Amino acid sequence: MAEKIKPERMRPEDYAPGESPMRRGATYVRREIVSKGVGFGSALAIAISFTTHQSILWAIIHGFFSWLYVIYYALTR
Repeated sequence: MAEKIKPERMRPEDYAPGESPMRRGATYVRREIVSKGVGFGSALAIAISFTTHQSILWAIIHGFFSWLYVIYYALTR
């Protein structure tokens, strides 16, 4: 498998005075962490809801509200 090459990060000090990064054709790389799927709060809410109510519809609704339902459940039980 080919290794990914990390681009060197340029700092403002690296440019000549009055020179912009766009003029040099520099490319910026932005790191992002994308979370796909169901989060822990939603999974917990769905598990609690389905165990309690035995209903997929309620599990989906409670999964949408996630941590609010988990806190409600913890306070009322």
